Amino acid sequence: MKDAKSGEASGAIRLVERQMLLYDARRKLARENPAATIAGRYHFITISRDIGALGDVVASELATRLNWQVFDKEIVDYIARHSHVRQDLVRQMDETARSLVHDTVDRLLRMFEGSCFGNQEYHEALIKTLVTLAAQGGVILAGHGGAFALQGQPGLHLRITASLETRVERLSRRWVVPPEEARKRVLQIDAERRYFVQYHFKVDREDARFFDLVLNSDRMDVGQMVNAILAVMQPQEKIAVTGIRPASPGDAAAPVAAVPRNV
Repeated sequence: MKDAKSGEASGAIRLVERQMLLYDARRKLARENPAATIAGRYHFITISRDIGALGDVVASELATRLNWQVFDKEIVDYIARHSHVRQDLVRQMDETARSLVHDTVDRLLRMFEGSCFGNQEYHEALIKTLVTLAAQGGVILAGHGGAFALQGQPGLHLRITASLETRVERLSRRWVVPPEEARKRVLQIDAERRYFVQYHFKVDREDARFFDLVLNSDRMDVGQMVNAILAVMQPQEKIAVTGIRPASPGDAAAPVAAVPRNV
């Protein structure tokens, strides 16, 4: 009888292999046809999302519209834990990109120097994975604290949220469980995600200062959210909004555009 865990592991490996092949194919297409992407000044996207807030659906739709590749939690985790996969990614880069990755990883690890991590090896591998994928470009990094690891890099950092009531209602239907059971699961997952970010990056995962755009799926559907994100990503000269002039260097910094969250 086949061991269930070995079956799950081989399934994860096949998933990563398929995603990496697709990633490589999309990067080649972007090089051959630069017009295939509308990303403007952004090289990658990070998405922090609450369970049940439709962040996964938004990531998938963005990947289709941009012709980018999504690296979700399972895939990022796999690459972080397997150094040979990370090394393969680095080998695809030119010398300039490799130097950038090395310098960025070195800087980030110095930032966290002295922090007490139970698994320092995994922490370092996670940062190396996030930085390497972001440096390759054309990727959407879902979860794993990407927004916190990659601050200051040429990426767009998104947070997608919704009220607890909305999320419980959606997941109760998806999981086919009573609302009370769905609520327990949602609260548990929320707590695990908060702990992960606090443990690895020493910050609050809901701190809006780390995000360029906060979207509330109580108030917007997937199409509206994706369109809003793509509008932000367009080069500034292509955006014409009646009655609003472009900011000049002397202007005060504008507030981050965000959809109000329920309180």
